[in-house]
Amino acid sequence: MRKRLACFSINEHVPLLGLEAIWRNGRIVGHVRRGDFAFAVGKSIAYGYVKNPDDAVTSLDFLKTGEYELESMGRRYAAQLHIKSLFDPTNQRVQGIYEEDIIPKEPGLASATDSH
Repeated sequence: MRKRLACFSINEHVPLLGLEAIWRNGRIVGHVRRGDFAFAVGKSIAYGYVKNPDDAVTSLDFLKTGEYELESMGRRYAAQLHIKSLFDPTNQRVQGIYEEDIIPKEPGLASATDSH
Protein backbone atom coordinates (compact mmCIF):
# COMPACT_ATOMS: atom_id res chain seq x y z
CA MET A 1 0.00 0.00 0.00
CA ARG A 2 1.15 3.50 -0.72
CA LYS A 3 -0.45 4.92 2.44
CA ARG A 4 -2.25 3.56 5.49
CA LEU A 5 -4.84 4.95 7.83
CA ALA A 6 -3.47 4.98 11.38
CA CYS A 7 -4.83 5.87 14.80
CA PHE A 8 -2.77 7.98 17.21
CA SER A 9 -3.25 9.16 20.77
CA ILE A 10 -1.70 11.94 22.81
CA ASN A 11 -1.80 11.69 26.61
CA GLU A 12 -2.88 15.29 27.10
CA HIS A 13 -5.82 17.39 25.95
CA VAL A 14 -4.46 18.86 22.70
CA PRO A 15 -6.66 20.59 20.11
CA LEU A 16 -6.62 18.46 16.96
CA LEU A 17 -8.81 19.75 14.16
CA GLY A 18 -7.42 18.01 11.10
CA LEU A 19 -4.52 18.63 8.69
CA GLU A 20 -1.92 18.56 11.50
CA ALA A 21 1.42 17.06 10.43
CA ILE A 22 2.29 13.49 11.42
CA TRP A 23 5.99 13.14 12.18
CA ARG A 24 7.81 9.79 12.22
CA ASN A 25 11.43 9.71 13.37
CA GLY A 26 11.81 13.44 12.62
CA ARG A 27 10.27 13.35 9.12
CA ILE A 28 6.78 14.35 8.03
CA VAL A 29 4.98 11.23 6.80
CA GLY A 30 1.37 12.38 6.57
CA HIS A 31 -1.39 14.48 8.03
CA VAL A 32 -4.29 14.10 10.39
CA ARG A 33 -7.72 13.75 8.78
CA ARG A 34 -9.79 13.82 11.97
CA GLY A 35 -8.95 14.45 15.60
CA ASP A 36 -10.54 15.39 18.89
CA PHE A 37 -10.46 14.67 22.61
CA ALA A 38 -11.88 11.21 23.41
CA PHE A 39 -13.54 11.41 26.81
CA ALA A 40 -14.10 7.63 26.92
CA VAL A 41 -10.34 7.03 26.89
CA GLY A 42 -9.17 10.33 28.42
CA LYS A 43 -6.82 11.24 25.56
CA SER A 44 -6.67 13.26 22.39
CA ILE A 45 -6.97 10.91 19.42
CA ALA A 46 -6.39 11.39 15.72
CA TYR A 47 -6.77 9.39 12.55
CA GLY A 48 -4.53 10.17 9.62
CA TYR A 49 -2.83 8.74 6.59
CA VAL A 50 0.83 7.74 6.83
CA LYS A 51 2.99 7.34 3.71
CA ASN A 52 6.53 6.00 3.56
CA PRO A 53 8.60 9.04 2.48
CA ASP A 54 11.06 6.78 0.61
CA ASP A 55 8.29 5.83 -1.88
CA ALA A 56 8.39 2.27 -0.58
CA VAL A 57 5.41 0.23 0.57
CA THR A 58 3.87 1.51 3.80
CA SER A 59 3.81 -1.79 5.66
CA LEU A 60 2.64 -2.57 9.18
CA ASP A 61 6.29 -3.06 10.13
CA PHE A 62 7.05 0.45 8.88
CA LEU A 63 4.21 1.83 11.02
CA LYS A 64 5.12 -0.13 14.15
CA THR A 65 8.84 0.69 14.16
CA GLY A 66 8.62 4.48 14.19
CA GLU A 67 8.41 7.07 16.93
CA TYR A 68 5.60 9.50 16.24
CA GLU A 69 4.71 13.09 16.99
CA LEU A 70 1.68 15.13 15.99
CA GLU A 71 2.12 18.84 15.38
CA SER A 72 -0.61 21.14 16.63
CA MET A 73 -0.37 24.92 16.43
CA GLY A 74 3.39 24.82 15.81
CA ARG A 75 4.20 22.47 18.71
CA ARG A 76 4.98 18.76 18.46
CA TYR A 77 3.46 16.26 20.89
CA ALA A 78 4.66 12.69 21.42
CA ALA A 79 2.04 10.33 20.01
CA GLN A 80 1.36 6.62 20.33
CA LEU A 81 0.37 4.57 17.31
CA HIS A 82 -2.58 2.20 17.69
CA ILE A 83 -3.16 -0.50 15.11
CA LYS A 84 -6.64 -1.18 16.49
CA SER A 85 -9.27 1.25 17.72
CA LEU A 86 -8.82 2.56 21.27
CA PHE A 87 -12.54 2.20 21.99
CA ASP A 88 -13.97 -1.32 21.64
CA PRO A 89 -10.98 -2.84 19.80
CA THR A 90 -12.61 -6.30 19.72
CA ASN A 91 -15.98 -5.01 18.39
CA GLN A 92 -17.93 -6.25 21.41
CA ARG A 93 -20.41 -3.35 21.32
CA VAL A 94 -21.13 -3.92 17.62
CA GLN A 95 -22.03 -7.51 18.50
CA GLY A 96 -24.33 -6.38 21.31
CA ILE A 97 -22.02 -7.61 24.09
CA TYR A 98 -21.81 -5.07 26.91
CA GLU A 99 -20.58 -7.17 29.85
CA GLU A 100 -16.84 -6.73 29.28
CA ASP A 101 -14.78 -3.59 29.71
CA ILE A 102 -14.38 -2.22 26.18
CA ILE A 103 -11.58 0.22 26.93
CA PRO A 104 -8.12 -1.27 27.53
CA LYS A 105 -6.96 -0.62 31.10
CA GLU A 106 -4.09 1.77 31.68
CA PRO A 107 -2.57 2.80 34.99
CA GLY A 108 -4.45 5.73 36.48
CA LEU A 109 -7.35 5.51 34.00
CA ALA A 110 -10.73 4.50 35.42
CA SER A 111 -12.58 1.64 33.79
CA ALA A 112 -15.73 2.36 31.79
CA THR A 113 -17.61 0.07 34.18
CA ASP A 114 -16.16 1.47 37.44
CA SER A 115 -18.77 3.17 39.61
CA HIS A 116 -18.32 6.79 40.65
